Amino acid sequence: MAPKLEIRAVIRFLRAKRCNCTEIYRQLHEVYGETAMSRQAIAKWCNMFENGRTDIDHAEREGRPSTATNSEIAARVNESILANRRVVADEIANKLDISHGSMHKITVKHLEFNKICV
Repeated sequence: MAPKLEIRAVIRFLRAKRCNCTEIYRQLHEVYGETAMSRQAIAKWCNMFENGRTDIDHAEREGRPSTATNSEIAARVNESILANRRVVADEIANKLDISHGSMHKITVKHLEFNKICV
């Protein structure tokens, strides 16, 4: 899959050369194939660059920041698992008041456990 930042940089470059969205879509799909952005996403980025946006990174989103996947929670999950290897993931999630998805993310991505009981 083509990196999103790379594709956004190409969109920004081609937009600066005054290529329209259809031409940008055609060129991206010629190079990246099905891994390129959809026509709607390309049009959205074209409009943002046309309206003065210069960076290709995602802007900070409003709302509550993620707190369930911090190192303190990950350490508590690890302690719970090591204390009882037969503990069910949902039990730990309920005990620590985190979602099932956050529990899964912590165990698989942060702690790198391959098998967990749900």
